[in-house]
Amino acid sequence: MFKNLKKSNSKALIGIDFGSSAIKAVALTRGKGTFQIDAVAEVPIEKGLIVDQRFEDVAKLTQIIKQLRKNFPASYQNVAIAVSGTDVITKIIPINADLSELELETQVEIEAESNIPFPIDEIFLDFEIISPNASNPELNDVLVSAARKETVLLQVDCVEDAGLNVKIVDVASHVLARSAELQFSPEDFDKGVAVIDIGASQMMLNILHEGKVIFSRSKNHGGAICTQMIAERYGLKPDEAEKIKVEQEWPAGCDIDVIAPFINMTVNHLRYDLRMFTNAPKNIAVDKIILTGGCQLLPGLAEQIREQLALETEIANPFFGFEYKNAADKNLLHQCSAKYMMALGLALRGGGNV
Repeated sequence: MFKNLKKSNSKALIGIDFGSSAIKAVALTRGKGTFQIDAVAEVPIEKGLIVDQRFEDVAKLTQIIKQLRKNFPASYQNVAIAVSGTDVITKIIPINADLSELELETQVEIEAESNIPFPIDEIFLDFEIISPNASNPELNDVLVSAARKETVLLQVDCVEDAGLNVKIVDVASHVLARSAELQFSPEDFDKGVAVIDIGASQMMLNILHEGKVIFSRSKNHGGAICTQMIAERYGLKPDEAEKIKVEQEWPAGCDIDVIAPFINMTVNHLRYDLRMFTNAPKNIAVDKIILTGGCQLLPGLAEQIREQLALETEIANPFFGFEYKNAADKNLLHQCSAKYMMALGLALRGGGNV
């Protein structure tokens, strides 16, 4: 099912991003040389409904999807979703280039049994030939993706119980790469570019080179930690602290007592993860960072990353060149672009035309 969904040729898609604090969605169509945003929506969710990418209450989440659905044109019935976390694994495996399609599929299953640490009957498996192997022209590098069936089916059930159809299941790291590449300069293709997504509970680092994700790493770190730090420092309830963070109505001294330590913690995490990459035998340097996710809205985060890591750092915003059906969506995406990058990358899997 994972394979069939991913390879489906769907035209008009709603890209739905299931976050731990909100569900975000984007629908778009393709014009001549540009994209048109048809609708954007975000619905906050209760804490604990999604924990470590796992759905804890499908019935409640289904109701939220029904609420989200009201923001989209009736013609949009098909959905693209993404899976991430410890239940998803991607590997690039060199495989004989002379195999037929059926032989390749069989060989991928054989390779998966030895390279994927999940029982083969508990996963959905997909693969894609990405390029000839650099060391051996008789081999192809094949991107193999595996996801636990339970993880995929919980998302699918949630969406389809809301009256929509899941047509594509993708892998989060590749979704973010797809949307981030929209703001690449021509020179960026040959560079190592780090796409760093900092959400409420997860920070994900993906390094792109020549259109491929060559390194991926995630950890439990995000805006929820900042919220907790504010709550503890000022004796507030979590929802009160979250409101302060989102609206940036900082108490006196919060920038020094909370925001600066959280940003330093985040930069240290990134420094460590980037060192993990540079210590691997890739011979590719990271020249640029693109920040995505809602946490990048914290004042000073991008500047501190740029200064402390000595790397060109941009906040993701490919939406300036888009067209819009609604002026409100334009204003929203120009202000909060980075937190919609996952939903955008999913919507890009569709091929609908204006």
